[in-house]
Amino acid sequence: MKKLTLLSFLVCITYGVFAQNSPSQYANYFNGFQRTKKTNPDSAIYFLTNLAMLESNATDDLLHNSFAQSFMLGSREELLKDPEFLAHLKKSNITLDSARRKFAEQQSNAYIILDKTKKSVNKQIKENIYPIWKWVEAMKNKDNAIELQKIGNEYLSYLNEDSDFYNQRKARYGLMISGIMNKSDQLKPLAVKLQDLIYDNLNQYISTHSTQNELSREEKMDRAWYRYMFAAINFISAGNTVNKADQIKSLKLASEFSPDAIDNTVKSAYFYDMFFLFDKEKYSFEEDYLATIASDDDKLKMVMAMSMKDPKYKAGAKALYKEPGKFGEYWLTEFNKYGKIAPLFSLAKLDGSLYQMVNNSNQWTLVDFWGTWCSPCRKEHPDLQSTYQKTQDGRLQNLNIITIASNDNEQAVRAYMKEFSYTFPVAMSDNQIESAYKVASWPSKFLVSPQGKYVVIPFGVDWQKYIADYIN
Repeated sequence: MKKLTLLSFLVCITYGVFAQNSPSQYANYFNGFQRTKKTNPDSAIYFLTNLAMLESNATDDLLHNSFAQSFMLGSREELLKDPEFLAHLKKSNITLDSARRKFAEQQSNAYIILDKTKKSVNKQIKENIYPIWKWVEAMKNKDNAIELQKIGNEYLSYLNEDSDFYNQRKARYGLMISGIMNKSDQLKPLAVKLQDLIYDNLNQYISTHSTQNELSREEKMDRAWYRYMFAAINFISAGNTVNKADQIKSLKLASEFSPDAIDNTVKSAYFYDMFFLFDKEKYSFEEDYLATIASDDDKLKMVMAMSMKDPKYKAGAKALYKEPGKFGEYWLTEFNKYGKIAPLFSLAKLDGSLYQMVNNSNQWTLVDFWGTWCSPCRKEHPDLQSTYQKTQDGRLQNLNIITIASNDNEQAVRAYMKEFSYTFPVAMSDNQIESAYKVASWPSKFLVSPQGKYVVIPFGVDWQKYIADYIN
């Protein structure tokens, strides 16, 4: 995932962009003008300004998730050593020196854009650029204690003006600025003061907002961001203290607020913050806390909790269990404590039979929601067909599969199944089952235990391995 993100730095070297009067195309133009040799910063600002007038959210994302990457110098140097990226350059007939020049030009133009947009008459652009500007200034003055102190105090005042630290990603840049100041003994007190203010803000949000699953996508995004940032600041705090007890306390909180099942459905909420803060994939802080636990019994509890969210840890839990021969029974019991009650339903299948979702003492059930109109669904279907075939020929005896075609018509579904010779079972939605399972996107997969408890299979994971780890 990181390589794909970093590859976007040079995407416009080999691919052109074309103008259309829409927010997405303005965003493409902004990135194109910013990152290519013939970039004109004034033109980039022109398109950014037009984007701001059309779509505020797109402007925010463009500045904080794309433009701000221009100043991640460490990532760029790492990218120039990455074998996959070097292979990409070779395939595109781009020399390493040429890539370096492109990066230098991109960075130069980024500074020009930053300098001009911080004076923009467009309020939205000016407000969103401010925290980026202060972070960049802090990096430039990392060895100048007087200037860095001034920047830190200005950012502290800035944070005190508004309690919404998600807006303009205030907390992200504040943590990066405090991290720069924390390297100076003289500025450590100011760094701590800034970090404490951010901590209190994140903690206040988490303490006063619901953690239930009955949330809109926007509410889930807010929740996921605040939880991840609270976990991150605790992880950072643990690294800044020499007191062992305080370190463990902070790591425990970082672990507890690591992304859960709800957060994993909206990873984009904190994906870029993760890379800005840690320059790598760090979706969870659970393993960091696990390393501090001495008791095997306590470790088992921790690893089991981790395994429920991600079954890749199941083998570790089994290794800690004192009666390996009985681990399967223990695992199923814990799964049923963790999972939610699966709604029962009856739906007509394409073959004319009635599918009834009932508790099955011998088999797990994969419930898959899809549609012929859904491109990601269609891409998964060869693997889905392969998995279904294994359930029919005896290679996968403890799994039952039912798929549900949503927002579709039976004729289109039949034609699609025939065209690709798919035989996995399909039931037509009654337009109510999606609400029962709280389906908000497609494809959506749910793994139901023999006792009728389910977990959500996150989109984007290797779902076949995910399921195999859970049920075997």
